[in-house]
Amino acid sequence: MAFTDRYGLTVTTDSSVAFERFQDGMDHLLAYGPEGETRLAQAVEADPGLAVAHTGRALLALVAGDAAAARAAMARARETVGGASRRERQHVEALDAFVGGESARGFALADEHVKDFPRDAVLVNQVSSAIALAGAADREEYRVAFMERLAPAYGDDWWYQSALAFTYHEVDRFDESRRLSEASLQKYPRNAHAAHNLAHISLETLDCEAGAAFLDEWMAGYDRRASFHCHMAWHQAMFALHAGRHAHAMEIFEREILPSSNPRSAMTDGTALLWRLKLDAEGGALPWRALAGERRPELPAVAVGIAEVGHSPGGLMREEIGAGSIFGNHRVWPAVVPEPAQPAEL
Repeated sequence: MAFTDRYGLTVTTDSSVAFERFQDGMDHLLAYGPEGETRLAQAVEADPGLAVAHTGRALLALVAGDAAAARAAMARARETVGGASRRERQHVEALDAFVGGESARGFALADEHVKDFPRDAVLVNQVSSAIALAGAADREEYRVAFMERLAPAYGDDWWYQSALAFTYHEVDRFDESRRLSEASLQKYPRNAHAAHNLAHISLETLDCEAGAAFLDEWMAGYDRRASFHCHMAWHQAMFALHAGRHAHAMEIFEREILPSSNPRSAMTDGTALLWRLKLDAEGGALPWRALAGERRPELPAVAVGIAEVGHSPGGLMREEIGAGSIFGNHRVWPAVVPEPAQPAEL
């Protein structure tokens, strides 16, 4: 038996409960919501053979830096996907490559997959982030081109609007990014992806007072269990630092970042914040040992995708990728990403 998700894609399961929980979990994953892991766990409890729910759990494990859990979830996806649709089998195969650190293979598989299934949003989300984290100087232009290529398939979908908007503000197309992000929030008000975009735009255009006011109000309703809560709190701290409120930034560190439910984000965002405080030479001794002393799970040697890690002072987490696959000649898969296109009409 099969169901059809909101992107028109087949989800193979005999359980209506499993499908409903999967659909909800997918939306939380794409919106950086707090219930992604819970809903996907409920989906596989209702149907242990729902392979695409296992892949979702693998991606969420990466966000927290739990490589062992990510590998285990992907193993379950591989074991259970045999009787599913071609779309689901290809979805699992491509994401398995990314989770396993085989970025070049993952990009090649995704290249073929999106030709037939451009609305596979979870995979597209992973691919977009993997392009950005691969490290080439012109990566953001090609990320824009990849996402714009898919515009006809998504129309005014709330997730797509926020995902495309992120690529726009990374190349200084701030007005377009703001328009799309605000439209996304109108459709899905708790989309942290879109709220994150607006925080970036405000900081990068020095509209910091308005940005801080928006983010403080939006964060008041954002559940601390969400994997992205720590990073959003980091953005609040950036606004505080810009306003010279160093003590408030440290309060955010101690209240929101250090005890975060996402240990990977606590490490990257906590380090980034303390480094900036050090550069400002404010506040005396900084609690580096408190951050280093936190128990952290194994950080993944994989093609990290959903969470942003580019703010850490050490730079991006990268995988060396051979010539002819991506970035070997400063080109992101010629078959997948065309020359940077004109702005998409949405």
